[in-house]
Amino acid sequence: MHTTRSEMGRTQDVHCCRGPCLTPDYREINRRAWAELADHGYPSTRPYGPHHLSRARELLDPQEWISWDTVKSVLCLGAGGGQQVPLLASLGYRVTAVDLSPEQLERDWAVAEKLGLEVELIEGDMADLSALHGREFDLVYQAISACYLPDVRQLYGEITRVLRPGGHYRVEHANPVSLQLSDPNGWDGNGYRLVRPQGAEQPVAWTLPGGPNSPPCWHYIHPLDDLIGGLGDAGFVLLHFAERKAADPSAEPGTYGHLASYVPPFLTLVAQLGHPG
Repeated sequence: MHTTRSEMGRTQDVHCCRGPCLTPDYREINRRAWAELADHGYPSTRPYGPHHLSRARELLDPQEWISWDTVKSVLCLGAGGGQQVPLLASLGYRVTAVDLSPEQLERDWAVAEKLGLEVELIEGDMADLSALHGREFDLVYQAISACYLPDVRQLYGEITRVLRPGGHYRVEHANPVSLQLSDPNGWDGNGYRLVRPQGAEQPVAWTLPGGPNSPPCWHYIHPLDDLIGGLGDAGFVLLHFAERKAADPSAEPGTYGHLASYVPPFLTLVAQLGHPG
């Protein structure tokens, strides 16, 4: 059973698939992993404050790609943590969020409660949006999270079932090359080594900040023909694409900035479902 909070101070139960269809797999593994990340204050688990909300539009859409005047309702996917969800709600949009982690959703709820914002929060797997079938959102806004799913094309198919025709999908993906490295830094003293093939069926299990005794976080390497080509196959028209750069060639080898000089860490895409007319 997943809990949807559709109004402040009121809850509604939404029955979703559990038991045999939610076996201990990537969902259970990554749910435990994000509980650990939240406990250690990972950046994506730190709720935003008033100074962030004053820059909401800039933080949500730095490239100014989204047609905000066409948006009234937004579905946030994998964006728990008290960041994007309250930013969107603060701009006056009707916001629904789906996230696998109850800890991340609690952060959304805490910020919304503090600021008097109305949000709808659903604990669940974004690869199964059946609880939302029959609804139509103007915008689906997805944080970096598809790398935690084994099948990104299934995700795209689910999004087409809840996004109105002509609606927009804004998503950031982890650059799959970064998941092919020997470790999250990948520096071997001479260069960055790729040790995993694209499209590997087995997930990459990265150790969390708590050390080797922490639960692993599973990541899946999705090739570009799935991440980008899969959008077209699902009926989307790609409108915008960019690599999010954070490069610093002069930084110490093995650091985030130095690695970004070789492998831009994230890909940002905006797509439209079909054509509005």
